[in-house]
Amino acid sequence: MLTSTLLLLGASLGSVVASPLRRRQAPSQTPVVTDATYDGQCYYPKPDEDDFELDEYVGRWYQVAGTVAPFTAGCKCIFAEYSLNANGTVRVFNGCELDGQEITIEGTATAVNEDLGYGEDGVFRVQFPGQPEPECPGPNYIVQDIEQDDDDDDDDDDDDDDSNDGNFAIVQASNFSTLFLLSRQQNPPSSQIDAWLERARLLGTNMTDVIRIDQTNCQFT
Repeated sequence: MLTSTLLLLGASLGSVVASPLRRRQAPSQTPVVTDATYDGQCYYPKPDEDDFELDEYVGRWYQVAGTVAPFTAGCKCIFAEYSLNANGTVRVFNGCELDGQEITIEGTATAVNEDLGYGEDGVFRVQFPGQPEPECPGPNYIVQDIEQDDDDDDDDDDDDDDSNDGNFAIVQASNFSTLFLLSRQQNPPSSQIDAWLERARLLGTNMTDVIRIDQTNCQFT
C-alpha cells in the first residue's frame, strides 16, 4: 500500500571549490521538508507530472552536476541519449570520457504503471545488462522537475530568474539517493546550474556529495 508523506531531508548548499570535479561543500545541515511516496520499503520523490512529456524528453542530455556515483567515478563529459523503442520502452545510451577513453553503456527504461501509485508520468525503472535489479520495488528514475522550451511562453516576467531556462531536468532515484542534474546545453551558464541545484535541494536532495561535472574539452561529444 502506497502512502503520501512529508520527509525532512537535505543539506545546505555550500561553496564550490576549484577541481576537475567541483565538489559542493555542505558544512551545515539545513532541514528541508518535501513530499514523497512510501511503499512500505522505500521513499520516492514526486514526479513533475504537469510538465513532463516523453516525446519532448527524448534526445541528448548532458549531466552538469549530480551525486557522486560509482558508475561515473572519475568521468567527465557525462551524457545520456534517450530514444523510443518500438515496444514503448526507452533506450538509454549513457556515455562519458575517462582518461581520454570513451565509456558507454546501453540500457532500458520502462515507464512504471500509473495504477501502482508512484505517479502518472516521469517515473521509470532503468536497467542495464549485467547489473543487479534495483533494491526498491518502485521507480529508480524520477523526473522531479523539468522545464521544456516553449516558444509560446512569455518570458518578459522571467528575465531575472536564473533558474527559468527550459533546458534543465532534475532527476532523482528512490530514497533520494542519487541526483542527476541534466541540461540540453553542454556548458550552460554557471548561474543557471546554481539556481537548479538550489531547486534540487528544496526538493529533498542532500547536497553533501553533489559535484559539478566537467563538460569542457570533450573529445567524443
